[in-house]
Amino acid sequence: MKNKSNSPEPHIVVDAGNSRIKVAQYQQQSCVQLSIFEEQKVFEKFLNQFSKKSPCIASNTGSWDLSALKGFDFYLELEPSTKLPFNITYSTPATLGNDRRALAAAAYRDFPQENVLVLDLGTCLTADFIDKEGNYHGGAISPGLKMRFRSLNHFTAALPKVEWSGFNWPNLVGDSTENSILSGVVRGYQAEISSWIVQYQEAYDDIRIVITGGDASLLLRWMKNDIFAPSNFLLNGLDYILEYHLNQK
Repeated sequence: MKNKSNSPEPHIVVDAGNSRIKVAQYQQQSCVQLSIFEEQKVFEKFLNQFSKKSPCIASNTGSWDLSALKGFDFYLELEPSTKLPFNITYSTPATLGNDRRALAAAAYRDFPQENVLVLDLGTCLTADFIDKEGNYHGGAISPGLKMRFRSLNHFTAALPKVEWSGFNWPNLVGDSTENSILSGVVRGYQAEISSWIVQYQEAYDDIRIVITGGDASLLLRWMKNDIFAPSNFLLNGLDYILEYHLNQK
């Protein structure tokens, strides 16, 4: 575990995504409050409850206006030029998304001196690998679960839009068009994830597998139960990056 910030004020951690914005309050590396908003004005009003002395970090991957955060005494907006507490060997670091930077930071903080593969099951399925020496190498990007369902409906004339609740595992042999889509998409998605895990385990000794993201809850019950799936993992990474900068002051 890395050193904790000496700041007496709670940290404000903001993850602004495509359709909603998460605002977390951290104390000593623990999330003590999490709020989610879908409207700009409600988000800005919510910020008024916090002391402007609270250090703040934000990641904006959507089109949100975060100018209200500039009123905090210490405000850090994550961007490609932001200094990180680990080494990046990625050949195109300027194109590396904030979400992947934050996930790697969380892996480095929570599992120091370990090889870690983070699989984020969100809008996209991403794999991010950081080695035991703190070198971030990259990974993979693939369509997420909902994207796969929607693409079949969008790019064909006859296939329906299908959703999966996660309660029942699709049969191998789909006995209808809907069930065939469920078999292909869900089983294919799970097979891809499992294949990535096996390949990384073969390539790197003693690797820890972390699965996180919005669709993780759907898949985990159908996978091995020894895979670590933390809550708020991306937010934890943002908080660690903020700590890192505060400790540089």
